[in-house]
This record gives sequence, structure tokens and C-alpha cells, in this order.
Amino acid sequence: MDDWVNGGVVSSDLMRELQLFRAIADHSQAVIGAKDLEGRYLFVNGEYSRLFHRAGHEFIGRTDLELFPPEIAREFRKADLRVQKNRQTLQFEEVAPVDGQLRHFLSVKFPIFDQNGELYATGLIATDITSLRQLNNELKLLADTDGLTGLHNRRKFFEIGQQEVQRAQRYNFALSLVMFDLDHFKAINDQFGHAVGDRVLCDFAHLLAGKVRSNDSLGRLGGEEFAVLMPHTSVTQAVSWVERLQKRLRNWALKLDDGSTVRLSVSAGISPLDVDQNNFEQMLSRADGLLYEAKAAGRDCVIYQAE
Repeated sequence: MDDWVNGGVVSSDLMRELQLFRAIADHSQAVIGAKDLEGRYLFVNGEYSRLFHRAGHEFIGRTDLELFPPEIAREFRKADLRVQKNRQTLQFEEVAPVDGQLRHFLSVKFPIFDQNGELYATGLIATDITSLRQLNNELKLLADTDGLTGLHNRRKFFEIGQQEVQRAQRYNFALSLVMFDLDHFKAINDQFGHAVGDRVLCDFAHLLAGKVRSNDSLGRLGGEEFAVLMPHTSVTQAVSWVERLQKRLRNWALKLDDGSTVRLSVSAGISPLDVDQNNFEQMLSRADGLLYEAKAAGRDCVIYQAE
């Protein structure tokens, strides 16, 4: 650097380097900046001005606490201090207010050393990942959801079931699993067509969703099989709930455009979590067996394992 500076005057070579860096930084869509060890801004690129509606010079010499809401500024400072302490590049997911809304940023923060190896600043390059997070959330929802009914699919329901079994075992509360199968569903498809069958599935899912509590979990396990996981619920309580649902279904009918009517009943099997069941898979297997006992017993009934 000594050959770039003569008598305190910036050489033309260094000036070109600085202009080149400024042009690159200002035309980048990333947020690029640097702060001293006390958190005062030394440099910001044009993206700061565009996003936060301040002239670049308004950042210089000021801290995040003077520029951003306190809770956000504290998180920025906490990340900077971690970089200073570890003296290595770290990644953080941070939020900042942009046009009245919180945007999510992936921030790469790194230590900056002088020519003597002394740490004197923290640099950052941050990219707005809000849209990417939204897309990831949408993809996750699609991966977790049954496309027809909007309920949890089998994989997601199984994941929730494993978590609920662990919670029930840890905190020693009752947990009941109810499995349903729509009676004579194949006959409905054969007589009325698959489009009507899909309407029946959706209507039953909607009916279930309106009858459960906020802490219960619903899932379509495949075909015409559904399940409800009920924390803090004994088998006796689950049986009463199923019987009320079955009674409601006996008065339910789907009226079609041609004047015909589709009626529906369901069989159910209920398994509680007991000492012999160490995981959700065992609980599910037991409920499935009880469900098929209910179907063999004439359908439109519930078979359960006593506690």
C-alpha cells in the first residue's frame, strides 16, 4: 500500500481500484458494508440506500442502534461480535425492515485485518432470501399435505405421531389414535364415478376438521383411510367422540345434480398409547388391526383396545 500513497495523497492506481470496487459494490444486488469494532459504519454500498431510503453518508459513523429498530440492531451487533470473537467468516439469517415489512437476509459476515494482522473491522455481504424462504415454505407444505383433502399426508402424520408419542411418554399424558375407513367406498366410486368419490373424501375430511380440537392432528393415510391423533384423550373419551361422529354421518347425505343421493358411514379402530408400545408405528399397527375388526363386525361401528 505504501507505493499507492505519496505524502498522504491517494495515487491514481489506488483511486482506480477504489472506483472499481465502488462500481462493483453499487451495482450488486447484495447489501455490502463494513463496520468498525464499535459497530460504526465505515462503508455501505448503494443497496443500503435503495432498501433503507437513506443516503450513503447518513450511515457512515453511525451504529445499527441509531438506524434500525432496537431489537433488530441488537441481533446485528450480536452477530458482529461473534465474528470478532471467532475471527472467522460466519453465516447468519437476519431480518431487517424494508418498506414496512420484515425481509429475511442471508448474511455472510467476516473479520477484516489491517496490514499488521490486527482486526479493525467487520464486513458483511447480505442477500435477500425472503422469496426463497416463501418458496421453501410452500414446497414444504406441498410435501406435507394430501393434495386432495388438504390434510396431513401419511408421511407428515407419521412424523407428528412420533413426536406426540415422545411427548406423551415424557409428560405422562393419555394419547389415543383413531383410524377411520369409509365403508363401501369402492361401491361409491363404481356407482357414481371417481369425481363423486373425491367429493365424498373431501366432505368427510372437512367434517373431521370441524369436529377436532386445535391440538388434535388429522391425516389421510391413503385411499379412504383417515386418522386422528388425540393428545390428552383417554380411549373412553375417543370412543364417545367417534360415536358422535358416526351418528352425525347417519344424517349426512351428498346430493348430486341428477337428484341422486350418496350416503356414508365409517368404521373405526382406536388404540391408546400403552406401556407395551414404544413407538408410533406400533400404535398405528394396532389401530389398523382394530379398524379391520370393525369392518369385519359389520361396519359403521368402532372397535377399541381397552386401557
